[in-house]
Amino acid sequence: MAFGWSKIEKFLARFTPASLVLFGFLAIIVGGTFLLLLPFMVNPGCHLHFVDALFTATSAVCVTGLIVVDTATFFSLWGKMVILVLIQIGGLGYMTITTLLAMVIRRRIEYRGRLAIRDSFALDVPGGAVRFVLAVIRYTFFVEGIGFVFLFLGFLRYFTWKEAFFPALFHSISAFCNAGFSVFSNSLERFVLDPAICGTVMALIVLGGIGFVVMREVVEEKRLLSLHARVVVGTTLLLVAVGTVFVLFLEWDNPQTMGKLPWWGRVMTGLFQAITPRTAGFNTVPIAALKPATTALVMLLMFIGASPGGTGGGVKTTTFAILLGMIWSFIRGREKVEFFHRRIASSVVYRAVALTMLAFSLIFVSGVFLLIFQETDPLDTFFEVISAFGTVGLSRGLTPYHSMVGKLVLVLNMYLGRVGILTALVSFRAAQERRELLVYPEEKILI
Repeated sequence: MAFGWSKIEKFLARFTPASLVLFGFLAIIVGGTFLLLLPFMVNPGCHLHFVDALFTATSAVCVTGLIVVDTATFFSLWGKMVILVLIQIGGLGYMTITTLLAMVIRRRIEYRGRLAIRDSFALDVPGGAVRFVLAVIRYTFFVEGIGFVFLFLGFLRYFTWKEAFFPALFHSISAFCNAGFSVFSNSLERFVLDPAICGTVMALIVLGGIGFVVMREVVEEKRLLSLHARVVVGTTLLLVAVGTVFVLFLEWDNPQTMGKLPWWGRVMTGLFQAITPRTAGFNTVPIAALKPATTALVMLLMFIGASPGGTGGGVKTTTFAILLGMIWSFIRGREKVEFFHRRIASSVVYRAVALTMLAFSLIFVSGVFLLIFQETDPLDTFFEVISAFGTVGLSRGLTPYHSMVGKLVLVLNMYLGRVGILTALVSFRAAQERRELLVYPEEKILI
């Protein structure tokens, strides 16, 4: 055992911390794909093609929720359990699982592994990384356990206790991990007027997407001390509030979504549809029935996504906040981005701009590529691509009808959206940053 582990450590030492995360997720996706291809993973009479298995495994590991086959009716109980395990692994992160396994067999976590943990959860320094992982695991299982209890009690109004057990467990993990997978064919549309179920799912989505760093600070310090936590919470509240108001304004009288619901049901539904694009993927109303303006708003929320160090995707709330801060600083005639009387480092601002432009470029190229090879509605196509990159899982019904090439394009977007597009680009870069020994003269260009 020791000899085998030392061989693994020697092999992993060749990779940078970023590439460990990159290839770790890829290995889990490949393993999940071949597991789903086993005959007993699907119901009798069903056959899962390799690309569909790859798509499902990627969607689960990358906690997206886009599906090419109906999870509720296509997969057997074994298949659903495999999907659930992949969701849990994807939500916790590759480095969390490997760290846990190393501790189980009493192996010391090397410095390279601690750097990978730092990159996975957007920590400042690698120190205390193992303690942080243990806190993440405790927090995850505690919140998912509480969510399971509330969902189980809620589902008892519709099912027997045997029928309610697995859906409650599945949706608690799926919601906290911001996966969006459901064991019901129409997601949560049946429970649109159930405050217990919808409220629990919304709480799990927010707690999973807000980031483990912020939650640790709240639990341990009982208040928001760091600038990061303040920006994350402030931006999250802003996006949820603005999103809810706009959804209610646009969809209030839409008979296909919330127009026929009582006023309190419309408010709850508006809040749900503002929270679920934060990379969760559940829906209580048909997404295809949303008005074009509402669809555009949902696309923006999906693009922004959750917060760093959480279970969601997107360019992250902090990136969006920094971009807003740049605009506000320009209007005020200041050169630095400032929040709460603190300046943001220029390197962080550059990273935010680079991430946004790379994400926009990937989505644009992927969308145009799909439109070239598929005659589909442009709005539905770009909605699908943004949902994949943001690891959201919302769809306007186009996912099962993609060609093999289209599915592979979405697989790539889900993968890059989960591991991080910047992580993928720098995965082969040398671990040590080189100092700039040559500084060129400065000159301006016209804007």
